[in-house]
Amino acid sequence: MANSEIREGEKGSRGEGDALRFSPSPLLPLSPSSFRTWFAFGIILLIAAFFRFAGLAWDSGYLFHPDERKILLVVNELALPENLGQAFSPDSPLSPKFFAYGSLPIYLLKALSAFAPSTDFAVPWRDNQLVGLAILGRALSAIFDLGTIVFTFLLARRLYDARVGLIASACIVVTVLHIQIAHFYAVDTLLTMLVVATVFFAARYASSKNRRDEIAMAVAFGLALATKISAAPLVVPIVVAILRVREGEGERGRGGETQSVPLSRSPTLPLVLRSWVQQIRDARKPIAKILGIALAIFFITQPYILLDPIRAFGQIGTEMFVARGWLDYPYTRQYADTPPFIYQIAQSAIWGMGAPLGALAWIGSAIFFWQWWRTRKRALNGVKGLALSGVEGWRDGFILAWVLVYFLSIGGQYAKYLRYLLPLLPFLFLMSSVAISRITHHVLRFTLYVLLSCSLVAAFAYSTAFSSIYAREHPWIEISRWMYRNIPADAPLIIEHWDDQLPVSLRDETAQRTPLEYRTTVLPMYDADDAAKLETLVNALSANEYIVLATPRLFGTIPRLSERYPMSARYYRALFDGRLGFDLETHALNAPALNGIVIFSDPFTRAGLRDPIHSDAFVLNWGYADESFIVYDHPMPLIFKKVRALAPDELRHLLSSR
Repeated sequence: MANSEIREGEKGSRGEGDALRFSPSPLLPLSPSSFRTWFAFGIILLIAAFFRFAGLAWDSGYLFHPDERKILLVVNELALPENLGQAFSPDSPLSPKFFAYGSLPIYLLKALSAFAPSTDFAVPWRDNQLVGLAILGRALSAIFDLGTIVFTFLLARRLYDARVGLIASACIVVTVLHIQIAHFYAVDTLLTMLVVATVFFAARYASSKNRRDEIAMAVAFGLALATKISAAPLVVPIVVAILRVREGEGERGRGGETQSVPLSRSPTLPLVLRSWVQQIRDARKPIAKILGIALAIFFITQPYILLDPIRAFGQIGTEMFVARGWLDYPYTRQYADTPPFIYQIAQSAIWGMGAPLGALAWIGSAIFFWQWWRTRKRALNGVKGLALSGVEGWRDGFILAWVLVYFLSIGGQYAKYLRYLLPLLPFLFLMSSVAISRITHHVLRFTLYVLLSCSLVAAFAYSTAFSSIYAREHPWIEISRWMYRNIPADAPLIIEHWDDQLPVSLRDETAQRTPLEYRTTVLPMYDADDAAKLETLVNALSANEYIVLATPRLFGTIPRLSERYPMSARYYRALFDGRLGFDLETHALNAPALNGIVIFSDPFTRAGLRDPIHSDAFVLNWGYADESFIVYDHPMPLIFKKVRALAPDELRHLLSSR
């Protein structure tokens, strides 16, 4: 780290002379290069590795995560082209033909596939190499998340100090959302690491004007884009870093004195924006150079976006339209009537981080923004552009340049998957740590550090409880084993479309068991409610003995859309309160648990359904959890059994009457 940068920042802060200045706390005096700092960081990484590498084979090779499964299938199909002409063809065997995500994670896993471990899981895949690829991919995902912790520490250490870096890193270590997503090989952990790396190299370039940092920033940005196009807002902190370099050159040209542009009247937002636009115009050459390098890296690592543009941009456009709610797909209807921004904040605070740490992260970040905003208002004695006046004002604005733009870009989306927030969390922890460190009132600061310590302990307990799900059998395997043992072959079952099919194939003590043993009826519950659907429901309920609900995907969403699905909403309410003649026979629950305390995610209350589960365990009901948070690694399958048969006319009346 450049110690001169810290000294410069402290000098600039002392000049501001109020309680908002950066004030190193005596509670944890650390030098950036001290043995104590690096020892503490080493312990942090060891704890992080324990949480992330434990239970990588959590689904016993069944590949229950759909995004991960799709990536693995694409990787497995890649092959070298026979000639140069085939290589440049849209139908090349080297083309992923899948562009919902970037190609970098796909090619990276393929390049490292020789290191995939051999496995002996009894799974229904013809090619068992898929399971080895999954284990390798999950190990890579865990490594990427460790990389995020490293870059977060380095970024905080460069812009602020080592204490801030250690606190922010420790928060990431015990964040459940990071732990969970590190157990999947999708794109989110790689994307987050590259985002933090890009911001780190941009910060270093802004202070050192080193060409290597400039190139590293551009390369990291290009790789982030080749992982997921949602990394595009990184262009904003990159531009801020470039303007900072140019401002530093201008200040050195004036003898090292900071000057402001005098105004004939008080600065207004249009004047400030006009100043920013002018500075960006003046810096267009270095901006174009860095963006050119980034785009070159992007196209090198994702070449078929150019060679197969119709398919590529068609898939990318479809994903963007679905995320924005402009295309109606069943798997995003769960977000109907959910408030933008507030939903993501609440879900991430409660389930992604645990309420104490989540509240501290979001509230601390808001305080950080307020501190910056007050400083920014005082700096408007002249228009200095994006860099503000003083080192501290610049580095706060630099962090916010990513946080605000990215949060605004995803917070207002219709689809509000928790994983979208992963590239934001390291910065929330960094900002919260800085906000606390700036409190100059000793008693208040001590109190906040006590609250932070308690939050970290609570988050550690929550992470330990959550990690326990990876040490137990997956609920779909558990419920499938129960079905094969307790439901006779050729029995009639109801399952639902747009959901996973149960039972899964597995080998028991005597033979290989498959779902083909049962007569299965698939209910099209997302189809429009009409007379044909009513007859389908009546016939299915009359002819079948069991109803199998693999996840709350449908019953947690459809009853909330009663105007769109009035009949289907009545169906689920009647099923759960027993009026259809079916009672809950069994369920499988693999919830986070610690010392007999179970953390329960409640999919019933939000949907207006009666909770059919009765448990003797001590349960902490934390309310509704985002569907994407539970349905992959700890779903709760339910099996209802017919206990009394209703006549078809009675069923029609029950489903039709309001």
